[in-house]
Formats: sequence, structure tokens, C-alpha cells
Amino acid sequence: MIRPPLPLDQPSPDLSEDRRADAEDWRRRSEARRNKSEEGRHAAELRREKAEEERSAAFELQAEAEGARLMAEEGRITGEMQRREAEDWRIEDEERRRSGEQARCAAEEARQAEERARRFHEEARLCAEQARLYAEQARAAADEQRQILEEMRETVRRYEALLAGNG
Repeated sequence: MIRPPLPLDQPSPDLSEDRRADAEDWRRRSEARRNKSEEGRHAAELRREKAEEERSAAFELQAEAEGARLMAEEGRITGEMQRREAEDWRIEDEERRRSGEQARCAAEEARQAEERARRFHEEARLCAEQARLYAEQARAAADEQRQILEEMRETVRRYEALLAGNG
């Protein structure tokens, strides 16, 4: 609607109403901006809270991850210690096995030495028996020689007695 121009000295009745409407619009727009700003601040506060919660959750996850890493490291160290202990046991077992083999070898050597000693003893017994037999044979031969000698002496005495009687 087009309004006719008013003289400058008289205010228009619509002008004050327009001003009131403009003021009301301004007030509503200002209120809307304030509400929007408040909503923005509230949304920013929610985002900050959410970000803080996410940082806390991330920190907790990081702490859990660090705990898991430390547990894994502890497990690795424990595994390494158990591996070394098992290696030490293996070495000890190997040394015991070698000692056992050495003991078996020593026992076998002792058994062989005992067998050799038994054979030597048997040979010595046989040699002693042979020597006893030789000694008996020598005694018998010596007795025979004594007897022959005695017989020869007896024969010589007889011949001497015969010669002395014949002569």
C-alpha cells in the first residue's frame, strides 16, 4: 500500500506504529540472536564436554594400552627367563648325561680291568699249577737221580768189594 507523503512537521500515526513494529522486530531478532548465541554456547559446551570425555576415554585407552604393553613386555621377559632356565636345565641334563656316559665308560673300563685281572689271576694260578707240576717232576727227577746215584755208589762199593776180594 502506498502512503501519501506527510508534511515534516506532523508525525504520521503509522510511523510510530512502524517504529514500534520495527522495535518489536529488532527485539525479536535480538532475542533470536541471543537464543542462537546461547544455543551455540550450549552446543560448544556440549562439544567441550564430549571432547573432554573422549580425551579421558583416549587417556584410559592409552593407559590400558600401556598396561597391556607392560604386561606383554613382562611376558616377554618371563618367557626369555624361562627359555634361559630351560637352556640351563638342558645344559645340566647334557652334563649329567655326559657324566653318566663317563661313569658308564669308567664302569666298563673297571669291568674290563676286573676281567683282565681275573684272567691274569687264572693264568697265574695255571702257571703256579704248572710250576708245582714242574717242581714235582723236578723232585721226582731229583729223587730218581739220587736213587740212580745211590745205586751207582752201591755198584761201585760192590765192585770195590769184589776187587778187594779178588785181589
